[in-house]
Amino acid sequence: MAKFARFLTEDGSPTWGAVDEIDSDGTVSGRLLRRLPAERDSGYYPALLSAFDSGGEDTAFSAEASQVLSPIGRPAMILAIGLNYQDHFDEANEARIAAGQASLTQPIEPTLFVKSPATVIGTEDSIVLPHMAPSKVDFEVELAVVIGREALNVPVATAMRYVAYCTVGHDVSARDVQLDGPSGQWVRGKSFDTFCPLGPFAVTGIETSSLDVGLRLNGESMQSSNTTHLIFDVPNLVSYLSHSTSLLPGTVIMTGTPGGVGHFMDPPLYLKPGDVTEAEIEHIGTLRNTVIADGYRGDVPPTQFSG
Repeated sequence: MAKFARFLTEDGSPTWGAVDEIDSDGTVSGRLLRRLPAERDSGYYPALLSAFDSGGEDTAFSAEASQVLSPIGRPAMILAIGLNYQDHFDEANEARIAAGQASLTQPIEPTLFVKSPATVIGTEDSIVLPHMAPSKVDFEVELAVVIGREALNVPVATAMRYVAYCTVGHDVSARDVQLDGPSGQWVRGKSFDTFCPLGPFAVTGIETSSLDVGLRLNGESMQSSNTTHLIFDVPNLVSYLSHSTSLLPGTVIMTGTPGGVGHFMDPPLYLKPGDVTEAEIEHIGTLRNTVIADGYRGDVPPTQFSG
């Protein structure tokens, strides 16, 4: 297992380094990876995978927490899985039954939705409560995996060969847009800008089958689970998705969130300006974000969710 950071150098260029040490203030130090092509270059992911295998070179680096970027800039696509932890599936069912709705049947295949690539931010960046839907924004910690090689129709047994690295993901969700509209709009409710924090690090060679996963809100534990409770584990997700579409290098797969989301609390708990979320996964790190209000004050198209 190895840990890598993507960070801004003094000249403002994104650069990768192999992480050797993380100080208590979030300062990261280690050894630079060799120079890579631009992220949109077709040779980027082959070069990145090769650099990961080679490890850091002789040149040392040190980056403050504010310099650490999301380990991916603009993904090729963000594929996300709903209701994929048994504890989250159970809490959703309990809420439906309490509301007099029919219970959900245990899934036999993953529930898929997508998020816009423009949702991605990094650790220490701000989650913005959107002016079109600021009132019911929820938190969801997730294990995120990034595809490094094109994958099509891959078997479960070899699926992890196509994963470049894992990181911490946060599937921020505007629940009113997602669930309360006449037909529900999952993609829109999940795709406001800043709604997909990723980071702080990229970790290779990690065993994904038993990782502690949790989220703290203002220092208080909200979600606490383990990837053993995934209904569909990472190799099965990669294989399943690759049978629907080619998974291009740079595709992010958000593997689902455990129980404890704010929407199913009594009363519900939603994010507000000034909140601090800390999404954490064992062996990867802590993804920290502060919540702020949207500063937009212009005209707004008609919407059911204007706050």
